[in-house]
Amino acid sequence: MKNKPYYLTTAIAYTNAKPHIGFALELLYADVMARYQRLHGNDVFFLTGTDEHGQKIYKAAKERAKGVNEFVDEMSASYKNLADQWNISNDDFIRTTEERHIAGAQKFWEIVARRGYIYKKAYTGLYCVGCELFKTEKDLVEGKCPDHKTIPEKLSEENYFFKFSSFQKDLEKLFKKQADFEYPDSRFKEIKNILKDGLEDISISRTKKSLPWGIPVPGDDTQVMYVWFDALTNYITALGFGSPDQKKLQKYWPAIHVVGKEINRFHALLWPAMLMAAEMELPEQIVVHGWITVDGQKMSKTMGNVIDPLELIEQYPLEAVRYFLMREIPFDNDGNFSHKQFNERYQGDLANGIGNLTSRVLTMVEKYCDNRVPEVTTDDLVMREFLDKQIWPAYEDAFRRWRFDLALEACWKFITYCDEIISDKQPWALAKQSKLAEVHDLLYHLLEGLRHISVMIWPIMPETAEKITNQLGLEVGQEFGKPLSALQQWVGLTVGTPIKKGESLFPRLKSK
Repeated sequence: MKNKPYYLTTAIAYTNAKPHIGFALELLYADVMARYQRLHGNDVFFLTGTDEHGQKIYKAAKERAKGVNEFVDEMSASYKNLADQWNISNDDFIRTTEERHIAGAQKFWEIVARRGYIYKKAYTGLYCVGCELFKTEKDLVEGKCPDHKTIPEKLSEENYFFKFSSFQKDLEKLFKKQADFEYPDSRFKEIKNILKDGLEDISISRTKKSLPWGIPVPGDDTQVMYVWFDALTNYITALGFGSPDQKKLQKYWPAIHVVGKEINRFHALLWPAMLMAAEMELPEQIVVHGWITVDGQKMSKTMGNVIDPLELIEQYPLEAVRYFLMREIPFDNDGNFSHKQFNERYQGDLANGIGNLTSRVLTMVEKYCDNRVPEVTTDDLVMREFLDKQIWPAYEDAFRRWRFDLALEACWKFITYCDEIISDKQPWALAKQSKLAEVHDLLYHLLEGLRHISVMIWPIMPETAEKITNQLGLEVGQEFGKPLSALQQWVGLTVGTPIKKGESLFPRLKSK
């Protein structure tokens, strides 16, 4: 359905430190899907942003001898810069320190409290600063948080609690009714197992005395909101929840949330329960991606193998980085990065693959066709059928499953097919035999093949796709303004259009 609203979010990045490659990967996954949905003609609203409250942020600012406002301003700016530098096509960037979010988060609290799902009590518990979460003994491994390997602090406070346990049966019904509420199924099974253990009410505030940095609890200036009850509402406050203007909220909500597996439980359990408490529509789907390892090992500062996403694109071309991550890191699992793997993919798939094919075809058009789209007398039904029955269906199926690696695999299968046609037909030999009509037919079909390739790679490598489109003599804005169904048709080139051969798409990497 053309112009169907499609609301897509990443998790908001926690601003206790500068951006890391894991969040860049999440941005990229969401960006690729957003671009693909726009190709389908859908009305996409793509949100990302920064989470700027909580104890870790307060401590990080103090450790750097900075005011908290100054610190989060700097950190948030670094995440905005990451999105810009990685060519992320987000429509909005929400900060939880913005007035629009603060007003919306407080409004949400008031609604949930009015409906009887928030209460206050004294509490002694084990608090993990790394998780920003109270832990029970059963959550710990040898007395430590299994994620952060630290011993939680013992805290005694009077806090506000959310009646999380009240939504046990409602969540069970939801998961039974909506089998695709979360993707992939392996992550959904994890959440269902957590739910089987039973939900407990959770603390959703801290005293200002223990944490002076946060959104004030409505009606109680001695308390601030606990970070998750604040942060999760960003998905609706960005659309105007809590403001007089509800048009975006009415148009785009519910969302598809793209999150990492480490925060899966908050999005698949706590967030739906919060929305149920406020009598709001639930997310359309939660899609959960894995982690990046480096040379087969988990990234850590101790190991010295943490990848800075901005430094990475100083070392390598951005388009090649986007290609590598989407080809090597399957959405539904963990994947590995290594410089050796990157160089192999760059040389094999990009320089010798799509780059070489584009250069070969355009060079032959320049030589044998006066640098114009040649006349065609015979339709290549084999190539058309290969695209229609094998390549495009595999590509579309892969995108439906967030398997961008498989979509690229289908595209590169077609690139190999085009290379094989050139080797088999040998247009240079046909030209020597004065069989120019056959040469023109072949090159027309190869140019049309390049056009299809440019469409397939556009969500992942938009700049490369647009370079190819320009070289084919097509107008980028006009071409990618068409719906995907039209772009998938066979005839897209006009005979006689001048070809604009440019520089190599993927030149030899220079050591930096």
